[in-house]
Amino acid sequence: MHMKKLHILPSLMSVFALTSLVLTASCGNAPATGNEVTVTPAVTAALSPGADSSDEPPPPSATPSPSATPPPAAGIFTPESAALEVRGFLDSGHYEVSLVSDDLSIDSEDYYTFLISLKGSAIEPLVLVNKKDGSLKCILADNTVQDITAHPLYHDAGSAVISWNGTYTVMGEDGTLRSYIMMEQTDDGHFEFTAYSYLAHAVEELSGVAQISGDEASFTGDTGAALNFSWSGSNLVLDHKHPTQQANLSGIYTYTEDQDSKVVTVTPQEVLDRLSRLDAAQTGLAGTMSDYLYYMPDDITIMNDRLCYNVLVYSNEENRLYYQAQLFVTLDGGTVYCQGKTSDDIQIFSLQ
Repeated sequence: MHMKKLHILPSLMSVFALTSLVLTASCGNAPATGNEVTVTPAVTAALSPGADSSDEPPPPSATPSPSATPPPAAGIFTPESAALEVRGFLDSGHYEVSLVSDDLSIDSEDYYTFLISLKGSAIEPLVLVNKKDGSLKCILADNTVQDITAHPLYHDAGSAVISWNGTYTVMGEDGTLRSYIMMEQTDDGHFEFTAYSYLAHAVEELSGVAQISGDEASFTGDTGAALNFSWSGSNLVLDHKHPTQQANLSGIYTYTEDQDSKVVTVTPQEVLDRLSRLDAAQTGLAGTMSDYLYYMPDDITIMNDRLCYNVLVYSNEENRLYYQAQLFVTLDGGTVYCQGKTSDDIQIFSLQ
């Protein structure tokens, strides 16, 4: 059913009220002389046909005039004050807070709905602010409501200890690894980092030395790429600018202990040395791996959500090279994914 709200002008409200008074007086016990009804001069002026037309209220129109949204009552949060409540649990000024809706009602409680974003990228879930008391909640994509502590940016004030060390990741909605950064602090003012971001199986790498300034840090590369590091609780916030708009590292990164096994611990040469000592039967090849030649492109590849060195294997037959297999070796040098030249099947074995 479609319902339309009619806005009644104040002047019309006065006429309706006065008419009601007249009818009440006609039907009730008001003092009267004969058939006349005694009314006040103000009522007579408003209803008398002889009154000046400029004093008469305008006739009702078919289309109600739009009326401004009334200001919130005393003690009720405005959209602006509600937005401040949202910003209150964010400890970084890089976020944007946008009002999505101002008329959501749940269980007889009225809420504002806000979206938090970072450089145009939405950070779900949406945040609800109670119009009466300013309390915060989350509303998920399936319309279920949870406590604000379920929001990934929520943190207990003062609970986070800043450390420019460790491995941080951003996972996609499907649970796959989207971005990855490793940091190691070298002194009080600097830390080294290596960051990866990828679309499908193409990996972009950015590394360098960032300069620490309080609870933030920054890096500008030779090609113009710039990274700003800040914190929201225990989450690392990256703001990435690149003049050529390549893969973007911007996002909210979470420290994950089990990701430490993916840290680079072997060099490309160490990978080749380990492969040369491997039994070739594990890869479906003949002989030993020392019988083959290897080529390692500079790019790093994603395999099973692991960052891997890419190794192409060739056999040497009568001074001619023949492609045999492609190996993906994890950066810690512990696992090998092998894809043969005649099959898409992936074999997995260990180098440890």
